[in-house]
Amino acid sequence: MDKMPDIKPGDLVKVYTKIIEGDKERLAPFQGVVIKVRGSDIAKTFTVRKVSAGVGIERIFPIHSPMIARVEIKKKGKVRRAKLTYLRQRRGKRMKIKEAVLPTKAKPEEVAEETPPPSEAEETTGESATGPETVEKV
Repeated sequence: MDKMPDIKPGDLVKVYTKIIEGDKERLAPFQGVVIKVRGSDIAKTFTVRKVSAGVGIERIFPIHSPMIARVEIKKKGKVRRAKLTYLRQRRGKRMKIKEAVLPTKAKPEEVAEETPPPSEAEETTGESATGPETVEKV
């Protein structure tokens, strides 16, 4: 994998792993919530949890594994803990994590273009610079 995105606990991720069956290779997606990230450098792993048919499934992925094709971050979660193991006891809405509001880049103040008021000719004919306008009466 070229570059791993910045994965944090609470993120909803989709991990594509390579599955080799005989001489064929395919990608299998696994989508769930990151409940913990542990280790550092080459030994770093992250645990992803999903609920499938009412059964909780957790998988531990090494960050630098060659079997991971790519990781997509679907949502960034807003959490206040490093380990979200308490989600194992939660069901339904109580398992939901708030979505983080990503900071927007400060834009320089843009000068708003002011549209000039319509001229008298446009008001009476209903035509503007872009073309005739039709008004439907109800």
